Amino acid sequence: MKVLAAIPARNEKKAISSVVLMAKEHVDTVLVVDDGSTDKTALLAKLAGAEVVSHKVNLGKGSAILTALKWASRRDYDVIIFLDGDGQHDPCVIPDLLEPILYDDVDITIGSRWYHDEGLSKMPFQRVLGNWILSTTTSLSLSKVIKDSQSGYRAFHMRTLPSFIHAMESGFAVESEMITLADKAGFRWKEVGMSATYQNLDTSTESSWYHGIKVLGRALHLLRLNKPVRFFGSMSIMFFLLAIGVSIWGRMYYPDEKLLPLGALYVVSSFTIIASFFMFSGIMMAGLNRISDRIFNVIGEMMKRIR
Repeated sequence: MKVLAAIPARNEKKAISSVVLMAKEHVDTVLVVDDGSTDKTALLAKLAGAEVVSHKVNLGKGSAILTALKWASRRDYDVIIFLDGDGQHDPCVIPDLLEPILYDDVDITIGSRWYHDEGLSKMPFQRVLGNWILSTTTSLSLSKVIKDSQSGYRAFHMRTLPSFIHAMESGFAVESEMITLADKAGFRWKEVGMSATYQNLDTSTESSWYHGIKVLGRALHLLRLNKPVRFFGSMSIMFFLLAIGVSIWGRMYYPDEKLLPLGALYVVSSFTIIASFFMFSGIMMAGLNRISDRIFNVIGEMMKRIR
C-alpha cells in the first residue's frame, strides 16, 4: 500500500525537521500543511524532504487537516496517517498504526494514550481529565467506547474519506467529528496503544480550557444529530431526577404538609414537563433520522442503477 504521512504544523521550526525525517522512514510521502507559520517551518520541512502546502494565514488545525485530506484524495494513496509536528507523537509508532489497516482488520486506527503503560503517566492532569470528559461524550455518538477521542495520531484507509471529508467542519472538534462520521458510515476502527511527550510543549491552561469547551460543544452537537435518543434521553433522565430530588427535599423539610409547598410544586411540575419534552424530542428526531437515512439510501441505489 502507498502511505502518506500528513503533518499539520504552525511555528514548529524546533521539531519539524526531525519529525519529517523520522516519518519518511515508514511512509512513501510526508506532507506538511504549514498553517500560517511566521517562522521557518515550511522551509525546514522542504529541506527535510517533505511536500509542503501553506496557508497564507492561520486557519486552525481543522482546516489544515481538511487541506491534507483534499490533497491526498487527488493522488494515488491507500492510507493517510496524521501526526503532530511538535514532537509530541513518536514517528516510530507509525508501523503499529498501519499494521491493522494493512492486514484489513480495520479501516481506521487511533493512537491511544489510555492503552499504553506510560501514556497516561506522562499526560498533565488537566489533559487527562479533559480527555476523559470529551471521550466519554464522544463515545455516546459511537457504536463502541473510545478512550482517546482527542488523539491526533491516527491512520485512515482512503476508502473512509467520502464518509467525512465533505461533512467536516474546520473547527476545534475535528478529531471527534472524523471518527463519529466514519463510525456512522459503518467503517471499522480500533485504538492502538502509544505514548506521547509533553516536555517543552505549550500547555497553556487558558488555551486548553477554551479548546475543551469548544470540543465539548461540538461533541454534544454531533451526539444530538447522530444519537438523538441518547442525547435527549440523558437530558430527560436528568430533569426527572431533579424533579424527584425536589420532591424528596419538600417532604423532608415539610413533613407535616399533605402536599408539597407551592414553590416546590411549581419546580417539580416544570422539571417534569421539561423532561417529557426532551423524551418526546428524542423519539421524534430518531424517527426523522431513520426516515431520512432510508430516503438517501433509496436515492443512492437509484443513482447506482442510472450509472
